[in-house]
Amino acid sequence: MYFTKEKIKRNAKLVRIGMDDTLAEKMIPELESVINWIAELDDVNVEGAEPLISVCEHSLPKRTDTIKMSNTKEEILKNAPCPDDNNDFFTVPKIIE
Repeated sequence: MYFTKEKIKRNAKLVRIGMDDTLAEKMIPELESVINWIAELDDVNVEGAEPLISVCEHSLPKRTDTIKMSNTKEEILKNAPCPDDNNDFFTVPKIIE
């Protein structure tokens, strides 16, 4: 048996999941079945199969990059509650003494 109650409870503690003994006992066969299913993949014959990057054979459409001017400094500073005399930045109240 790969999984034990102690291992499951330790991992549950590491990921901050509350788990009691009964739940840990119920998790053992479930986790074992997942590991056994993954082990079945070792029996698959993949000789001669090329590795796939993607299951889709088409590429995504590409668009040209265009530069759009938006949010100029003047437009942004119009939203300032009380702009400074130079109108170069937002003036905010001091919060740290």
